[in-house]
Amino acid sequence: MRFPFKFILGLVAAILLMLAVRAYAFTVYTVTDSALQPMLRTGDRVMVDRLMHRKLKHGALVVFRQQGTVIGQIEALPGDTIALKGTHYLVPTRCCDRCQSRDCQLYLVNTGKGRQLVYQHQMIGRAFRLFHLSW
Repeated sequence: MRFPFKFILGLVAAILLMLAVRAYAFTVYTVTDSALQPMLRTGDRVMVDRLMHRKLKHGALVVFRQQGTVIGQIEALPGDTIALKGTHYLVPTRCCDRCQSRDCQLYLVNTGKGRQLVYQHQMIGRAFRLFHLSW
């Protein structure tokens, strides 16, 4: 009688641990469009590291929330200067002068369909390509 109880208890603990890791540390995202070709194609799987979104660098793949879940590549970090139509702009290090929050930073992200400014709090995490399934 003890063996089934221990087995079920161990199984429940393993499932709870897996759900916690998936919710707070790592998750898998499937690319839904081919906007970032040739780097990513439709159906590619990426692992999203939810813990690394504070250490982002130029060229990093990120997954963020903006009218759904979107994947893109960072082009500019807070404090970088960018040029749009011949005019230079500075990507702000804070979204407003009154806000001292570290989450109030903007990143310029290329989604393949265009470039957009993304707030730090919209970031889910940094993405790493895993594999492609053609089906």
